[in-house]
Amino acid sequence: MRAADGTECHPYPHWRAVRMKATLSTRLIVWVGGPAAVLFAVVVWSASRRSFDRVAAQTEASARFMAKTYAREVDVRLSAARKIPEMIGVTLETGALETPAKVESFLHDVLVRNTDVYGSCIAFRPYGLDKDLSAYAPYYYRDGGEAKFEQLGKPDYNYFQWDWYRLPRDAGHAMWTEPYFDDGGGNAIMITYSVPFRREELFWGITTIDIAMTQLIAETESIKVGQTGYAFIVSKEGRYVACPDHEKIMKATVQETNPVLGQHMSAGEEGFRRTNEPMQKRPSWIAYVPIQNGELSLAIVFPESEALGEARELRDELLVIGLVGLAGLFVALVLVARSVSKPITQLAAAAQQVAQGDLEQRLSVKAPTVEVAHLTNAFNKMTRDLQMRMQELRYTTTVKERFEGELTAARNIQMSLVPKRFPAFPERTEFDVHALLRPAREVGGDFYDFYFLDADRLCFLIGDVSGKGIPAALFMAVTKTLLKASSSRGLPIAQMMAQMNDELAEQSDSGMFVSLFFAVLDVKTGALTFCNAGHPAPFLLSAAGVAPLDSERNVALGAMPGLAYHATTAQLAPGDALFLYTDGVTEALTDGDQFYGPARLQGTLAGVAALGVEKITRSVVADVRTFCGEREQSDDISVMSLRWLGPASHS
Repeated sequence: MRAADGTECHPYPHWRAVRMKATLSTRLIVWVGGPAAVLFAVVVWSASRRSFDRVAAQTEASARFMAKTYAREVDVRLSAARKIPEMIGVTLETGALETPAKVESFLHDVLVRNTDVYGSCIAFRPYGLDKDLSAYAPYYYRDGGEAKFEQLGKPDYNYFQWDWYRLPRDAGHAMWTEPYFDDGGGNAIMITYSVPFRREELFWGITTIDIAMTQLIAETESIKVGQTGYAFIVSKEGRYVACPDHEKIMKATVQETNPVLGQHMSAGEEGFRRTNEPMQKRPSWIAYVPIQNGELSLAIVFPESEALGEARELRDELLVIGLVGLAGLFVALVLVARSVSKPITQLAAAAQQVAQGDLEQRLSVKAPTVEVAHLTNAFNKMTRDLQMRMQELRYTTTVKERFEGELTAARNIQMSLVPKRFPAFPERTEFDVHALLRPAREVGGDFYDFYFLDADRLCFLIGDVSGKGIPAALFMAVTKTLLKASSSRGLPIAQMMAQMNDELAEQSDSGMFVSLFFAVLDVKTGALTFCNAGHPAPFLLSAAGVAPLDSERNVALGAMPGLAYHATTAQLAPGDALFLYTDGVTEALTDGDQFYGPARLQGTLAGVAALGVEKITRSVVADVRTFCGEREQSDDISVMSLRWLGPASHS
């Protein structure tokens, strides 16, 4: 349509203005609101994602730490308990307990002194103790706080067929049994550690300790894992030993509800999985670690909804605030774009600082709209919450570092108690000595020492305290102090060892004891006098080869008072060497649970017998680590090598 002057005119003159207005509004939203919205979304998502990841990582670390802590507590108790039947077996092999009355009295004292043990048994082979007793197995167990006695050798309880007797007898070595219900014995669910003992190199019977699962179940149920989490323990076959659902105990396996988790736990692996928990099949985070002693596995279950609840709430809160803020932003851009652009710019800049780690950022903007005010408050709350989380993380890290520092100091103190400077006596040409100590943890119970009693008599010793950690280290320090004081009195070795045993037995309220090899060498003549108190026999490296040093058997120190000890003498030839060690060497395990063993140790010594004493000790320790592979050291390792070179030559 044209006007009179020939120009085109529109029938609706306001349409062009409306179209222009709509275009300007759209461009304002696109070019100002679009980038601002994208920037805001990226910042909020980045901040929420980082907070989510930090909370998730902290939860995983907490689950792993809790699982390792409780598993270590159970492992330490079982490790200490396994020493008890070994000590009983050594005592029986010495012939000190030759009548039923002495056996039962000794067994009663063992149970009373070891409060963590539910029961203990000495099961003799048929007619093993008395020709009139075809089956004799005295058993003491706890009932209502009292020590009760039961003779398991009875018609309705053929203990010769039970796994705790039969399996170690046939295998020829100690082992943990699968948890079982001991009907007729302790009448409770328990796990047993069985140790075979011999007389004249022939099988004579089995000594055992029983750990009642009742206490373990109660302790497992008492573990607090958030609001609805829990802990459970399974055997090496995957059978529930302790769990919240008592109907599943000893009846169901974890493989029935979660085969993959059951496979890893039964294999004795350590790990962390996001999977369905076995009780209610809820999505959960599960940390699991093996309990080496007892061949068990412990798991800590964190329900995912609870573990990530706070992180998800924070994420959802940030997302909601973000959506509200974006809606307010677009409305404000349409209405008052210029007034809203300034606070949004400030918000974006502050959020960017937060994303870069500056959690001190706070907004104090006079918001022209309620939506922007809400966004500002939410942002400030987010930064405060993140700052609080970071402070909690720093506090946790500080506490952990302080604890590790204290353990390091304790290790340094312990290592200062044993000689470490070699050659130890550079001015003496009659002998050479070298020793190494490798604790399984920061501190341990192994120790060694050597010193002169006078100008010609060298005293040297090596010992192993039952248990591990700080208690064993303290007991070790007491033992070492008493040894040095007692040896300086000039008493015969047998009398000194008997006095040491009485003093340690009187002071040991926790049932701890120490195996010890104590010897005195006349460096002028090569005459050797020694006493072995329940310790692995040293190896003699001579021209005839490598062989264990024979000696009379004695009970470990501190096991029970009033015992007699016997010394043995030997004559060393020039060039002969002795190799002393603790059971951490021969009981070192591979990932396949194979022991290093005395036979491999003897073979290793045969290959290095002609080398210097330092190379002998270091070669053995290196071979043990090669044998174990990636498996963590489970017991303290101490070795000592001493070679007599002959009397000193005088010009």
